[in-house]
Amino acid sequence: MHKKKRAQVTVYIIIGLIILFLAILMFYLRGRTEGDMGMQEIVRAQKIPIEARPITNYVTTQLDDATKKGLYLVGMQGGYIYESQGGPILDPIEEGSDFIYYNDYTVSYGIYKQTQESSYFYFPDPPRYPWDNFPCIFYEDCVGARIMLDLGSFGTKNLPPLDGPDPYSIESQLRLYITNYLRENIDLTIFDKQGFEIDADINNINVSVIIGENDVIAFLEYPLGINKTITNTITNVSYFYTNPQIRLKKVYKFVEDIIKNDIVNIIFDIDNPNNDGDDIWIEKIENAYEHDDLIVIRDNKSMLYAEPYTFQFARENRNPALHLIYLPI
Repeated sequence: MHKKKRAQVTVYIIIGLIILFLAILMFYLRGRTEGDMGMQEIVRAQKIPIEARPITNYVTTQLDDATKKGLYLVGMQGGYIYESQGGPILDPIEEGSDFIYYNDYTVSYGIYKQTQESSYFYFPDPPRYPWDNFPCIFYEDCVGARIMLDLGSFGTKNLPPLDGPDPYSIESQLRLYITNYLRENIDLTIFDKQGFEIDADINNINVSVIIGENDVIAFLEYPLGINKTITNTITNVSYFYTNPQIRLKKVYKFVEDIIKNDIVNIIFDIDNPNNDGDDIWIEKIENAYEHDDLIVIRDNKSMLYAEPYTFQFARENRNPALHLIYLPI
């Protein structure tokens, strides 16, 4: 009798968990798609006539190009787009200190070695690095049971925020890069010979960027007054949209996690295959610049220019941590 009741309770628990899971999934999908669908509806509601579509398609293509190129630069350069490229970040100066130049890209450091004593027992330089009696806390601990401690602070993170109002967040960088790219590349005069008069101000544009778990949305507000002179038909269009399927938020969280592990765990093996997951994998290119490594993250579920999306950063070399060898007297 009791076994039957337990079985019934177990079934109810399982059903309850399934219902809870489905509710959470629906909430997630609703939150994931509301912004996406809302922007699509705004764009589609404009009811653009066929004769004006070459112009709107042209602007949309420019927006798509700008977004993808910005995403590419962010990934190849460790989360940064520099001023000379149309971004907000000052161009780095010294290789081996500010960046590594690798395959024609200026790759920023994501991890610097710790240069200051970060706790009462940590020492950044030999012969006491990383601390006296490593990996034991005290010399006495190395006798017998050997109390081990591998966690500390052995590096510093140099990764920009993903989103938010910070002018150096990846979201803000992409927004500025896309804006500058469009101002530099959009040329509506190419439609003059096709019989169009277009009233537009390229300086009067507003770009929004939303970084999702599985995609990135770029939304452009750019008021156009399109006049087909032969028919004197005027079309007003203001909104444009693109949605690259790049899992930037997921990749960023992955990168952030491995950086945190690397700087707190001195025995962490950053390119161990066990660290890969969700079709995201790690490659370490040793001595990419002198003794500093390049860490390359590739997402096989995010394709950009027919290749897995890549996010890479440099890691400053730090001293090897030597274990204390206990020699009994």
